[in-house]
Amino acid sequence: MLSGAGLGDKVLLPNQTEYTARLGSYWSVSAALSPWCMVLPSTAENVSTIIKTLVSGNCTFGVKGGGHGSFALSNSVEDGIASILPGGPWQEVYETLAPHGVTVTGGRAGSVGVGGFLTGGGNSFHAASHGMACDTVVNFEVVLADGSIVNANAEQHADLWVALKGGSANLGLVTRFDLNVIKFPDATKPDIWGKFIAFDLADGDSVIDAMVNFTEHAHLDQNTSSIMFFGHVPAVGGMVLQLGLENTKGIADPPAAAGYLTAGKILSTTSSVVPMPDLVRSENPAQPAGVRNIWFTLTTANDPRILKYAAARHTAAVAKLSAALPPGNFTTMCAFQPLNHIIAQHGVANGGNVMGLDYWMQDGDGAARDGMLLLFEVGVYGGVEDEGKADVVVKAWAEEVERYAEELGVGWGWRYLNYAGREQDPLGTVGPVALGRLCRAARRYDPEGVFQRLRGSGFKIPEGACV
Repeated sequence: MLSGAGLGDKVLLPNQTEYTARLGSYWSVSAALSPWCMVLPSTAENVSTIIKTLVSGNCTFGVKGGGHGSFALSNSVEDGIASILPGGPWQEVYETLAPHGVTVTGGRAGSVGVGGFLTGGGNSFHAASHGMACDTVVNFEVVLADGSIVNANAEQHADLWVALKGGSANLGLVTRFDLNVIKFPDATKPDIWGKFIAFDLADGDSVIDAMVNFTEHAHLDQNTSSIMFFGHVPAVGGMVLQLGLENTKGIADPPAAAGYLTAGKILSTTSSVVPMPDLVRSENPAQPAGVRNIWFTLTTANDPRILKYAAARHTAAVAKLSAALPPGNFTTMCAFQPLNHIIAQHGVANGGNVMGLDYWMQDGDGAARDGMLLLFEVGVYGGVEDEGKADVVVKAWAEEVERYAEELGVGWGWRYLNYAGREQDPLGTVGPVALGRLCRAARRYDPEGVFQRLRGSGFKIPEGACV
């Protein structure tokens, strides 16, 4: 069918070398399924033809970006707008934009792919200053279920524009993102500050206290961000407690970060002011490719009790994994990331989205509240059987932490789509207003439910939610 539609030179079959190479390009081995063919479009018109052909044949399909597209990333900057294609990694985006003295809200590791990051929301170094990455998208070029190519922005198809910000691939296939650029203070120095600190594990509680305080005040310095994690990393000797700090203005050791520096015994530290492309490239080793990955995410209020409990249950989970898996066969990361209320406020100011953070970041009286984003990630170097054993442990951690959060009254139901595990339902947690926006857009732009019926990849709108 696809060959007959004039796409023969863009179709890869299982007996072809490039098909095998593409299958090996997945970051996570767990995600590398074997479709009966792959199609590598290079234009929006190609995508339109593909969609029309698949729909006419009632064929199921998946969508893959992840930084391994068939064509070189094409970026341009004009009048303060960066136009970015979806198939490449953020590393290429930053390297292209840096000579212009600008950047955009993108992935914090250079290997992260553009398309899924933006349509899933996108937590970046600039979240406190500009909102989630999707909030900086001023226009989506998107191929709809009927094959038509439209632009969605504040003036044209505004409801689709809002619904694509956090709605994933439920409404169409985005073929170009136009983002507002962010200027560096000195256009000749596209620099960002980064600091990496390793703490003594015994000081975990006090480092958590410092992060809770940082989160509460993050709106006062919107250019400084932080992420901490407890991990099991055999390559460096086992259990670790590490913290990453960044300042997007290139200011080293800003006052907002001071609380961390006295939070506990520092075992080692590295600090540098470097070009943005260099910093995100240095983050890649923290997310090695080629292993089986299990992710589970939770969100809670900004409360030290639940974070300390989550860290303790992570230690217990590592013990369980060590008993179930061969020595050195896995790594873990139990990460905490601040969610200051200013992030949701930026989203509202930029026209709204369907992520639902604005719903969760206010209490019953409408007062703003801060939260914490939790991620438990396990990388397994064994086969499917070992992955299954690890999956049981990760789910148990999530259930234990969620249960205790509910007991404390600090649990949030929100699940960040870009971190969610395959059995989680992130779009079912965005709240009634955001889900209503998503459903209305789906009824208008995909009335036959093509992206619900035929798309096999990614998270879908909860079944029955749009009735």
